[in-house]
Amino acid sequence: MNKFAEWLKENDKKQRGVAKKIGISTSSLHEILRLGKIPTIKVAYAIEEYTKGQITVYDWIDQKERAIPKKKPKKTPKDTITE
Repeated sequence: MNKFAEWLKENDKKQRGVAKKIGISTSSLHEILRLGKIPTIKVAYAIEEYTKGQITVYDWIDQKERAIPKKKPKKTPKDTITE
C-alpha cells in the first residue's frame, strides 16, 4: 500500500469522491493506489493540494526511485579476458 492509499484510509476518504476532486477517473485512481502507477505531475500536484501537503510530489518521486530495479552493468568486450 502506498502512502496516498494509507492517507485515504486514515482519513476515511472514498475513492470516487477523491478521484472527482483531483480530476481523474476512479479507474486511474485505482491504478495509482493498488497497482503502483506513478501519477502524472499534474495529478501529483492535485493530490498534494487535496491532502494539504501531507502527500507531496516528492513522495511519488521517492516511490518511483524505489520501484526501478538496479541494473547490473553490461560487460563490454574490454571486460572479458581472452587468451
